[in-house]
Amino acid sequence: MSKDPSRKRQPVPFALFWGVCAIAYAAVFIGIEFAGSPVAGIKGMVNLLMQWTVVSSASAAIIGLLAVNRWIFSVGFPLLAGASAVAAYYRVTLGLSLTPTLIDLAVTNDMSTWSTVVTPQLILLTSAGLGCGIWIARYRLRRVAPPFHGLIWIAGFLVAALAPVTLIGRFKAPVTARIPYSFYFAMSDYLSNRRAIAEDRHTFDSTPAAAAEEAPTVIFVIGESLRPDHLQINGYGRATTPFLASDTAVVSFPGMRTDQLYTHVSVPHIVTRADSLDPETAYREQSFITLFKKAGYQTAWLSNQDEVETYAYFMHEADTLVRCNAARSLYAYDKWLDTDLLPALDDFLSGGNGRKMAVLHTIGSHWWYRSHYPDSLAIYRPEINSRIVSELTREQMVNSYDNTIIATDSFLSQLVGRLRGLNSVLIFISDHGEALGEEGNYLHGDDYEQLHPTACFVWYSSEYARRYPEKTAALRNNAGRSLLTDVMFHSVLDAASISTPALDRSQSIFTSQ
Repeated sequence: MSKDPSRKRQPVPFALFWGVCAIAYAAVFIGIEFAGSPVAGIKGMVNLLMQWTVVSSASAAIIGLLAVNRWIFSVGFPLLAGASAVAAYYRVTLGLSLTPTLIDLAVTNDMSTWSTVVTPQLILLTSAGLGCGIWIARYRLRRVAPPFHGLIWIAGFLVAALAPVTLIGRFKAPVTARIPYSFYFAMSDYLSNRRAIAEDRHTFDSTPAAAAEEAPTVIFVIGESLRPDHLQINGYGRATTPFLASDTAVVSFPGMRTDQLYTHVSVPHIVTRADSLDPETAYREQSFITLFKKAGYQTAWLSNQDEVETYAYFMHEADTLVRCNAARSLYAYDKWLDTDLLPALDDFLSGGNGRKMAVLHTIGSHWWYRSHYPDSLAIYRPEINSRIVSELTREQMVNSYDNTIIATDSFLSQLVGRLRGLNSVLIFISDHGEALGEEGNYLHGDDYEQLHPTACFVWYSSEYARRYPEKTAALRNNAGRSLLTDVMFHSVLDAASISTPALDRSQSIFTSQ
């Protein structure tokens, strides 16, 4: 008996199929990306919904580009679904996001490490993602009508996919940091970092460097967004730095300023001979780390921030590189503390003999402030309770910012506790400052005056003071000067009493001027 042709199933319209796929992907995977984003009220909810809509629309355009051709979709969509399932699993279970540093760690990890992060639950979820993707791809092959005017669809999807990351600047960061865009951009940044690391820099190949027989242990801390006028030690009315204020071996430099207002440009400037007259030196030369190595120091870079192209070279210049919180995104909101660096520092200081120099790149006072101090140090309240700045009062912003400084002070007290019995010196310099409501400006999104003053101070042990009284006296003589972060390269070398033609002592805070 023949089938009735009138009962033959009609093809599903392409637009309907694409719309359902896009909405399902956005509801599940983009929804997970936004889960836990703190908002306080209707305004915050609306703002969050708008951001979710932007990211979801961009992801819909990616799915549309795959779906126009059924054979491309048959391969591409299952892979996208499986990869998204992996990303969602790690985001939910460990709070991890796909970052260039995570890719680097994934590439370099051995099988014993992989065995601790590949779980039966991950395998099951990935299989489910792939299985659903394959089923949907088969449905596309068999049941979905080809789109009319396919080239017009492709053009529309291309515009929708590229606009958020090329034409609309404010959308780029939140879109590229989340799946599916992060699959491409994290890999692109990883490859850029690898190219930077492989650069041929021979600045100090023929430059001699020598240290005294019993040279000091040097800890160089790069802070984040810490402005000097919020430090108790500089006269701020709140007790934000009780440890620093109580230790007579701390010398602060409240007149320190920077011309660089973003981490990715300030860090290269700080660790190289770059100055305000020739800032491009930061991208041509090696850092002071190479000179420490030539002087017989064991060196380390201990990082609590993601690796980026502009300073990836310097991170790998050190003998030891440890990256804490390597897969942390600025769009995740659980705790991200600088005390996580302490075990790595302990290992470095206790490992082997000889001279030690470590750079600690901290997360400090970066936005989202509440991530960067433990609840026990939430001294000032009310705190921020929304990631939407316009929902917050200036009081909440300042309170939470000041709490991050209390956490930094506590972290530094623990650092000093490890150094106090040694011949040692600790130098702290923040990359830039932070706007806290002045003229309605917040954070460090533009060239605000509040970003130029930057916190700087030095702590030294009693043994260091005994060995180098002229240096500690010079610190106090220079404390009232107006300085630029140009001086840091020379100061850290001078702090270690390294003799090298690369050192200009007239630019060092450890030499009286």
